[in-house]
Amino acid sequence: MFFRRRKTPAPSEPPAWSAAAVACEFEPLAAEAEESLRAELAVDTGRVERLHVLRRDGQPELLAFDHVRPVPGGRAPDERRFRMVLRDEGPVSPASWRAFPRSHPLIASLQASRTGGELVESGDAAFDARVVIIARDVTPIATLLTEPVRAALLELLGDELPAATATCGARHLGWRLHRETDPPFRAVETVAARLLRTWAALRAVRRSHGTDEA
Repeated sequence: MFFRRRKTPAPSEPPAWSAAAVACEFEPLAAEAEESLRAELAVDTGRVERLHVLRRDGQPELLAFDHVRPVPGGRAPDERRFRMVLRDEGPVSPASWRAFPRSHPLIASLQASRTGGELVESGDAAFDARVVIIARDVTPIATLLTEPVRAALLELLGDELPAATATCGARHLGWRLHRETDPPFRAVETVAARLLRTWAALRAVRRSHGTDEA
């Protein structure tokens, strides 16, 4: 069942995804934690709101929140995007990268150029036809793209989920919606599970390379 939402919810009205997160045993965190996360993730514009966390022994933290940014000119309501981030104490990736569903080839090239990155080829033509990966340091990211990692990314960016970008840094793996919408309950639950699956695949590669130290 899909949740309904208003186009511009009042600040005091929580989005539908927060109820789904609580049902998945996420817990709300205080405003101080929101500011700390904003700095950690280098959210240089906007703010973090409605931060929720899921903690389990032996697993990395899962964070769910809204990233809110003002629209240039102030002529429209703030732009709000749901994000989920997996945060680990150990290394997830040797360099930062992001992945999103492939549309027009020109769009992928423009995205890479705009961010100063390069397109990463996995060596799997079927995967590369469906997913774009951009990184500034191509070689170490290409070595991460084993068959299990590619399979996990295809699921994380699956067509049955809202359009999103996966982001990865040294110690975090994230999923960010492209449009302002409340993901339904099933999407919140599914993204959480698929982030953990992708994380496990990435850590397996790091262990196989002998680089899985904190």
